[in-house]
Amino acid sequence: MTSLLSQLENLVGQNITSICDGKFHQANHNHCAHFVSHVVGLTFAFNCQQYQGGSGTPANIRVQEIFAECGLVGHWADADLSQSQLIFVTRKSNVDLARKHMRNIPQKHVGVFCQGSVYHYSNTQKCVVKASVGEYFNEFSQKYRGVQGLFFGSLPHRELQLTVKPSNTVTHGYAFALNQQGKSWFADKSTNNSEPFLVGRETSRAPYIGLYMRAQDYYGPQYRAQDYLSLCDHFAQLLELSGYCESQNYFNVINTYDSAKFTFGFYQLGAHTADDNLILLFRRLLQLANAADYFPELALVDGRVHRVKANGMQTDLEVETASGPRGRRQLQRFMDFLNAERLEHDEQEVLQSARCIHWSNHDAAHRRAQVDIASEILQKKMTSRYQPWYDLDGKSDVVCALIADIHHQGRASKRRVQQALASADVINNLITINAQYQGRIRDLNFKLQSMIAEGQLGQKVYHAGLNEFIDA
Repeated sequence: MTSLLSQLENLVGQNITSICDGKFHQANHNHCAHFVSHVVGLTFAFNCQQYQGGSGTPANIRVQEIFAECGLVGHWADADLSQSQLIFVTRKSNVDLARKHMRNIPQKHVGVFCQGSVYHYSNTQKCVVKASVGEYFNEFSQKYRGVQGLFFGSLPHRELQLTVKPSNTVTHGYAFALNQQGKSWFADKSTNNSEPFLVGRETSRAPYIGLYMRAQDYYGPQYRAQDYLSLCDHFAQLLELSGYCESQNYFNVINTYDSAKFTFGFYQLGAHTADDNLILLFRRLLQLANAADYFPELALVDGRVHRVKANGMQTDLEVETASGPRGRRQLQRFMDFLNAERLEHDEQEVLQSARCIHWSNHDAAHRRAQVDIASEILQKKMTSRYQPWYDLDGKSDVVCALIADIHHQGRASKRRVQQALASADVINNLITINAQYQGRIRDLNFKLQSMIAEGQLGQKVYHAGLNEFIDA
């Protein structure tokens, strides 16, 4: 992993055109926040991609928005100089530290402090420069009006990064020893009778890098509809169909390489969505008695998932930011807690994956929570989306299951589904709705035919008023 210091040193003298791989390169604009965001990976809105378009890496371009995202801020005199951090300069009266607020006035600047020096983008020299703290402050004291102040800010979202310690030094929660063998990662819960288990395999799928499980490596408990009919009635069958296509219904399947940064479980719940998918599962899991054994850093505060540090500092992981592809709003903090480095393989994502996998392998309550949440998501979307969109009252459970699967994966628009429903061969056209997903089409068709043959699907219809399936 390239150190922050090496990265900064290599950028000294570089113009923004060498730093931003997008389209925001105008020389007459202020690029101090833009530079900082590219260096330390601040993708939240308002970013260069939203401003100028393109497909490059998004990076925030507003000083005051970066200041607000810092976990800890204060006067520079109180900064811990042993730590890399952001250094802001603006009029003293422009900052309210108690509210972590910086007013949006033109005269403000930000740089990165690292090992005694400040690295910042000089809008006069049109490049990255290196200065002492004194030189940095004096430059802007002369340029800006009023009495200037220096302020520090911890690197945004770095409070979400964990120090992955050797397993024999862990004092809170279960300890896991992590071991890499080639491209595969294994973990071993540090107890006398534990055995190593597969966490995942490294992959690089540009521009994302992370872990995944190959189908031939799947192992552990599997979801079966018949085990949960008393819990979710016929919706259990719809879950088995999509679950097979997502994970072959294995409860412990992970992937950390795509834009969600972390996806887990038999129903493959992504970390990026607010009030949906993986965050709902974590809310439920944190209510289990053994939650602190697996995730001692997390707690529910007023019903929301928070990262809680030993010093009492709390970070709400459910704050939405427009940091996703094309400005998609997402839970960036939650994503970063589970997978700290999007463009590198890091031990934090391995540890978080190991925790989730071990918990699901060894705790029926964890697996039931997965089923509970998946069923609640499906039932809610049936009544709030799919029924209003497609008038499914009286339609076959097969049609409903296929529609739910299409939208769960996101492989077709509402318009294309409507076209399939209006066609002469509804079932086949729903199965094959997007030819780019040949693997999904193959798995879906295989599992559907098997479930119809077993009488699991094809004998009930949807009752919209009850949000239930009844005999045809």
